[in-house]
Amino acid sequence: MSCKKQLEIAPRQSIDAATALNSKDAVEASITAIYARFKSARLYGRDLIAVAEALSDNGVATNKSGRLLPEAQNNQGATFTTAIWTSGYGGINQINLTLEAIPKLAGVTSVEADRWQGQLLFLRALSYFEMMKAYAYIPGAVVTAQDRGGVPVITKGIQTADFALTFLPSRPPIDDVYKQIVDDFTLANAKLLNTATGVATSLASKAAAQAMLARVNLYTKNYSEAKRWADSCITLVGSRLSTTGSYVAGWRAEHHPEALFQIRFATATENIGVNESLQTSYSTLVTPGNTTATGGFGDLVPSITLLNDLGIALTGGMTIANFSLPASIATRTTDVRNLVFEPGTSGRGNAKVECTKFLGRSGVINLDNVPVIRIAEVYLIRAEVQATAGSSVLNLTNALADLKAIKSRRYTDYTGSAQEIADNAAPQPVLFDEIFRQRRIELAFEGQRFFDFKRLGRDLVKAPHYNTVAFTDTRILAPILQGDVDGNPNLKQNLGY
Repeated sequence: MSCKKQLEIAPRQSIDAATALNSKDAVEASITAIYARFKSARLYGRDLIAVAEALSDNGVATNKSGRLLPEAQNNQGATFTTAIWTSGYGGINQINLTLEAIPKLAGVTSVEADRWQGQLLFLRALSYFEMMKAYAYIPGAVVTAQDRGGVPVITKGIQTADFALTFLPSRPPIDDVYKQIVDDFTLANAKLLNTATGVATSLASKAAAQAMLARVNLYTKNYSEAKRWADSCITLVGSRLSTTGSYVAGWRAEHHPEALFQIRFATATENIGVNESLQTSYSTLVTPGNTTATGGFGDLVPSITLLNDLGIALTGGMTIANFSLPASIATRTTDVRNLVFEPGTSGRGNAKVECTKFLGRSGVINLDNVPVIRIAEVYLIRAEVQATAGSSVLNLTNALADLKAIKSRRYTDYTGSAQEIADNAAPQPVLFDEIFRQRRIELAFEGQRFFDFKRLGRDLVKAPHYNTVAFTDTRILAPILQGDVDGNPNLKQNLGY
């Protein structure tokens, strides 16, 4: 798993918590291995980011390699793979075993125990949250007739194959699973140290836990809690929003300066490669602006509606009618976020405008850290919950202030502009729509758009590229592992699979 320290397990196929996790080094190695799981191409290495964009209205498949085309077309079964399920529960069991081993170790200080437990609880909550996003509905946006519940919650370690064969969990109510997620993130927050920057953001921290609590409570529509945790996170982190002058550099840095938690790819052995990395999925470029050197395939490019929101006008083909033509940028608005979208090379076919957020750090192709949550999103969460009709924390003045905090750091001419004047006068529905639009622009190609539609119960309108996918369509949920369903009469498969 990328860690030189290995768990001392004998035999390798049978993990006995009584002997495998009997030292501080073993616990440290176990935690490192759990972090490493999230680097899989099926998780944050690609699918949780790129597949989510392909399923949404943000991405269009170029068919330069055939990858991500079924997902962009929302074909039945072309969604998040069951590897999220298998990897999730494999990691959760390792987390549970490690949590159970810590109190049994001799010579462990309270500081060490808190650091370990805080990270493990954070990673367990993150695992359950990502599985719930893929396989279940989200509170307040449920098709009742199709609801098969959440995902099984397991908080005890499974040590033997014999026990695993007799363990037949069911799918609890959706709210129950989200309660477990909130409880784990909350306890993690209490145990973890304060905020982190740079390489330290690859480990769970108090700021990361608070940011995730803001996101989870946004999903569950507990707006007062979402605001409370967003307030706390912003207070804790301080001023970390990039400016118009530093925005692009943030995406070229080894560690994104806005990141509160990232998945770090540290060594060449962790390179996902030219087939499935985020770089190859999004771009043909090797370095910014150099269209003479081809690297990846550029399997997924921005839709015409996203380009319009980004303020990019084209010359050439990016719509269905002229997609076979090469595309270049005719004009840009003053939004600096559109500067990380640029024409690719013609090395894989006609050039398209591509996303270069994950263009590889330090010149190493297909190797880049992946921010899981950034401070900009926390501002947008707080803005959204205060601009949502019927919210218990409805406050248009404060929502506007957070919106302007983002826009003044993204548009070079925002202050005093007609855009700011319009924002100042916006009634609640218009203000909410603008916050939601800014969320699309800010988090484009970072894996959030599909779930934003899902948590609000909205149809996926993918014109002009693809057909609309109704929220009531069974394709909104991914299938859970059929082998687990076949072997467990208590586990119900999602409708349509």
